[in-house]
Amino acid sequence: MQLQFEYGNGFMSASLPDSTDVFIPGETVPDPPCLPQDWDSLYSATLASIRHPIGMEPLAELAKGKKTVVFVIPDIVKGGCQATSHRKIAVRACLDELYSAGIKKENILLLFSNGLHPRTPMHEAKQILGDELFNEFWYSGQITSHDSEDYDHLVDLGFTAQGDHVIMNKYVYDADVAIL
Repeated sequence: MQLQFEYGNGFMSASLPDSTDVFIPGETVPDPPCLPQDWDSLYSATLASIRHPIGMEPLAELAKGKKTVVFVIPDIVKGGCQATSHRKIAVRACLDELYSAGIKKENILLLFSNGLHPRTPMHEAKQILGDELFNEFWYSGQITSHDSEDYDHLVDLGFTAQGDHVIMNKYVYDADVAIL
C-alpha cells in the first residue's frame, strides 16, 4: 500500500504492507468528547484507563508482589503545572492503585526526567507536583532528579547493534515497577 500524508509544509509518502491499519484522527476513528476539566472528572477517567489499559495488565496487577516503584516525571520544560495537570492527576491515581496493591509509600520514588537539563530545584518540584504530592514525598527524601553526570546512579547497558551507547538511570533500572 502506498500512503501519502501531509508533513510540515509538504507531503511525505510511505510504502506499507497491505495488512497495515491506517488511523486518521477525527476521520477513521472519531475524536472522543472532551472531558470536563475538573479534578473529579479527570481523576475518574484517568483511574479507569489505569484499571483497563490497552495491551497490558492493570497497574494493580503489575504491582502485586512487588516492592519498589519509581515514577519518571517530566521536568518543568514540559509545562503542565496547573491544578488539573495530567501529571498531578495521573501520579495521584497511580499512587492510589499502588497503595491498594500493597505497595508501601516508603518504597516509592518520584524521579524528574530532566535528561541533560539542570536538576529540578525544590520550587519547581513543588510547582510541578502541587502542594499535596510535594509534601507527601519531599520531606522524606523521595523526590529526586536524574543526573546524567552522577555515575553512581547510572547503569551502563552497553551498546546497541547500531553502536549507540545506552546508559540508564539506576533508580529506574533497580525498580520493580517503573511508571513513566
